[in-house]
Amino acid sequence: MTQSLLPTVPSAAATAALALLLSGCAATGNFDMPRAGTPPTDPANGMPATHDARANPAAAPESATAQVALSNPAGGAAGQATLRELPGRSGVEIAIEVQGMAPGRHGFHIHAHGACAPGPDAATGQIVPFGAAGGHFDPFMTRNHGRPGQSANDAHAGELPNIEVGADGSGRLRYTNPHVTLQPGETSVLGRTLVVHERADDYASDPAGDSGGRIACGLIEPAGPSMVTGRAVFEGANVFPEGIAIDPASGVAYVGSSTEGHIYRVAPGAAQAELFQSGGSPGRQAAYGMEIDRQGRLWVAGGTTDTVALVDLKTAATVQVVEGPKDGHAFLNDLAMAGPFLYVTDSFRPVLWRIDTRQGPSARLERWLDLRTTPVRYKPNEINWNGIVASPDGRWLLAVQQSTGELWRIHTETRAVTPVRLEGGDLQHGDGLLLVGATDLYVVRNAAHELVRVTLATGWDSGRVVQRLHDPRLKYPTTAALAGSAMWVVNGQTDKQKAPPPLLPFDVLRIGLPR
Repeated sequence: MTQSLLPTVPSAAATAALALLLSGCAATGNFDMPRAGTPPTDPANGMPATHDARANPAAAPESATAQVALSNPAGGAAGQATLRELPGRSGVEIAIEVQGMAPGRHGFHIHAHGACAPGPDAATGQIVPFGAAGGHFDPFMTRNHGRPGQSANDAHAGELPNIEVGADGSGRLRYTNPHVTLQPGETSVLGRTLVVHERADDYASDPAGDSGGRIACGLIEPAGPSMVTGRAVFEGANVFPEGIAIDPASGVAYVGSSTEGHIYRVAPGAAQAELFQSGGSPGRQAAYGMEIDRQGRLWVAGGTTDTVALVDLKTAATVQVVEGPKDGHAFLNDLAMAGPFLYVTDSFRPVLWRIDTRQGPSARLERWLDLRTTPVRYKPNEINWNGIVASPDGRWLLAVQQSTGELWRIHTETRAVTPVRLEGGDLQHGDGLLLVGATDLYVVRNAAHELVRVTLATGWDSGRVVQRLHDPRLKYPTTAALAGSAMWVVNGQTDKQKAPPPLLPFDVLRIGLPR
């Protein structure tokens, strides 16, 4: 979408600042079909497990691994865990070591959300340590607490055996959960949490086996080197962030909600976004593309409301609403500034709109270019022109057509539109665009969960795909912004607006630019 500076925010560990409005250990999850399989039974407690982490099971090729750093409510180290995908997607082996805990048996579960922060208890509504981790991971929506190894049709897939802690306060456990994966999909546990409780799980009582408070929590993250170097998170279960813009004067990032219309503010160095302006403000029930002009004002595309709103960043007040002509089904999606002009893509109507920002209160949405007179062909009932960027000199625009994967060049003086000849694959599902310098273009492909780097020729008449960037923490990304030697990517998860539910908390990721 836009190309601006986003402030540095701390790594994923900083999610401890987040408090979600999701309850206790009540089960939450997604929809999927269960996988068969039952681990061997441990005679010590009748649970399917191998409890000694020093045991040496037969080696198997690793297809994916993850790691967890456990912390106690005070922020101190409480142990660690390693997760390993078994061949043939036959399950995930979890090896955990805990420390500094009371002797005895402790309940241990995979929880649905990716936040180790305070949150409300399901039974009392009071804020408790690690309540933001949500309930047990329950992708098959059983809403039933049970025993590890039970059919995932009958109990939470996140059920795990009790951990036996010795007199020295440490304990180990190795267990294979056949119902989850580290691969992409609705049963993936990447980005979720491991939680240890103060008492033993009785494997019967809902919602958490009468296992008491949460005494340790850790985020399940991919092991090894990663292009993701930081994270900022949002409170709320219906945010579905979409667009992003940065105030170059203050370094503050502004992120819009596609479902509620809220605008969030991320201060430099902050780990969590704060509400800046509520949705439902004049001219905005949704917030898509965003751009800050030379006067330091925020322009916000309103999607199907057929409006572009102007927000004063000093007062958080909407000072102007530019309305479209209300002729047909609108979807004002993304924005790009070129000199004093703001260009607006419309994903449903074949029009490129323009606003002359110098006109003040009399500014209007000009039907600047009728795409029906160009080689562009819109597909009905699909997202067409989406992300847009302008060249540094304002001579050219680039727009991506999400439905076809085509990249289009627009001359701002002659209004000529030509396709960009692209080598290395199309850009279908292209959403936001990020221009680095004059010829380095990044395309955010939402449904592909990837970022595509394209090297543009001088004049932008052709380009070559030189890199495709993947990470399991990319979750239907929508837009990106530049921050020095890194980019910030918005995880929109807009594919989860109906079902299955999104992975909470919503976030933006810091990703280092490839060298």
